[in-house]
Amino acid sequence: MDMTNLIELETICLDLKANTKQGALEELVGMLDSAGKLADKEQFLRDLWKREQIGNTGFEDGVAIPHAKSEAVAQPAVAIGISRAGIDYGAEDGELSDVFFMLACPDGDDHHHIELLAHLSTKLIEEEFIEQLKGAQSVEEARALLTDVSSTNDNLDFTDPVAMIEPLSPWKLRLAHIKEHLLFGTSHMIPFIVAGGVLLSLSVMISGHGAVPDKGVLADIAQMGIAGLTLFTAVLGGYIAYSIADKPGLAPGMIGSWVAVDQYNTGFLGAIVVGFFAGSIVRLLKKIQLPESMTSLGSIFIYPLVGTFATCGLVMWMIGAPIANAMMMLNDWLTGMAGSGKVMLGTVLGAMTAFDMGGPVNKVATLFAQTQVNTQPWLMGGVGIAICTPPLGLALATFISPKKFKRDEREAGKAAGIMGMIGISEGAIPFAAADPARVLPAIVAGGIVGNVVGFMFHVINHAPWGGWIVLPVVDGKLGYIVGTLAGALTTACIVILLKKNVVDEEEQARLARAYHQFDGEGEAEVLAVTSCPSGVAHTFLAAKSLEKAAYTIGVKIKVETQGADGINNRITETDIANAKFVIFAHDVAIKEPERFKNIKALDVSTKDAILNARALLYKN
Repeated sequence: MDMTNLIELETICLDLKANTKQGALEELVGMLDSAGKLADKEQFLRDLWKREQIGNTGFEDGVAIPHAKSEAVAQPAVAIGISRAGIDYGAEDGELSDVFFMLACPDGDDHHHIELLAHLSTKLIEEEFIEQLKGAQSVEEARALLTDVSSTNDNLDFTDPVAMIEPLSPWKLRLAHIKEHLLFGTSHMIPFIVAGGVLLSLSVMISGHGAVPDKGVLADIAQMGIAGLTLFTAVLGGYIAYSIADKPGLAPGMIGSWVAVDQYNTGFLGAIVVGFFAGSIVRLLKKIQLPESMTSLGSIFIYPLVGTFATCGLVMWMIGAPIANAMMMLNDWLTGMAGSGKVMLGTVLGAMTAFDMGGPVNKVATLFAQTQVNTQPWLMGGVGIAICTPPLGLALATFISPKKFKRDEREAGKAAGIMGMIGISEGAIPFAAADPARVLPAIVAGGIVGNVVGFMFHVINHAPWGGWIVLPVVDGKLGYIVGTLAGALTTACIVILLKKNVVDEEEQARLARAYHQFDGEGEAEVLAVTSCPSGVAHTFLAAKSLEKAAYTIGVKIKVETQGADGINNRITETDIANAKFVIFAHDVAIKEPERFKNIKALDVSTKDAILNARALLYKN
């Protein structure tokens, strides 16, 4: 796209005077109006604010992209402003915004709007572009940076091994694939936990008692919530299997997980194990050559049937009974510890209560305390705290350090906060399932701290429930509150220390969806498939980066994106037959990988494709 006609010297300001969001928008709109780009200045400003109400356009790294399609625009244009002091624009990372790109397009002119957003997303993924723009000494220099289509990576020496991407080792590749399947399952599981948990929380909260309502409308709402919290384990196991073996794995994964959880109380951890087993079994079955007459029956009859039988057989005849027996032994062990010191017992109960968040280990600990609520209510005083610290700790972590969590996790954090206050541990499961190595130690530590503090403060909880909903029937309310805060803060601090910052570029990726696609069949020299857990952010940024790199070196590339809106720019058999190789840039399992079994493939992450696209192309 030729940006020289859309960015003029008079629509660039290297030192904005505004110090508020309102002022910045007005100053940028004024520049467009003075350049003759607007028919109605005030109307365009109102349309900008309407767009801001849909979602704040302040992103990370101090970049803001206010934009609107409006009848008040006479000519499509871009205004650029740099604030030397920074402006509180309301960006999600809480940082000040100092680089502003205002896009103005006539209403109904989707072509220019999409092209503007696509071009801007291309510039934003260039290394050091923002710093170079902020360092521009004149508006002419800034305009040249914005209208230059060359890549800042043009001078890289791709004969240098440091600049090349090496394929992952077999061991690391195997671990990466396991993570992909797990993330695919958790991404489908989250809506069930959020919907079910919030509905159950609301019913308990409105009832005003530390128990599930048993009659009336609130009981009906509670049953809706319980249904969501019951189904999520089947969904988790089913979609892990789906990720491994495609649709034929869905039934074995779901049915096997349901049997494991419903009959043997294996919890979400058991569902994960069953999901991987079911997917692996079906994938092996798919390798068996069937007679031509039975091929059509494979995916809809043979694989689901045999896979379900094998998976359920594993649960029923091999792992189910040992798990159930282990839970009974745990309960007996706890009974034997009842006479030990409060610190020791509080440590064990807190760890068990927090460990699997509603799973079998949690249930052993909570039932141990609940069944003695009439004789030893001090047990529920500590356990009631440990029940709510996992979701509250994760909710607190997403609030204190949002950069550690992706957008969907930050949203799940809000629901987790509600569930934690009402005593529903399952609110932390989306975080634990997605990143167990970091989250589980943190929530166990928080549960221990909370439980022990409750015991030390001699808290007595007369209700067989947790969370702050039971405060009216708690003796030692201050200790209960202190224990909850201490446990939640412990979990939050450990999670923040263990987790790395994530690059959540979802909004930028929406802009990048409009990238130029090469879609001629059978003409591409290189193929690529991109996919990420959210199906939004890195999926499209990786695609854009690969296409841009291919353009700069004169290579024809066709990129298939497997995103939240489905498969776009699908690669065909003709494409595969005529291409030299394919790049899989993904963080979750790609769909229909068997299409590419006869072509050389390079397997990398979306981050590799975003940062080192040209190196990947030169590699082959």
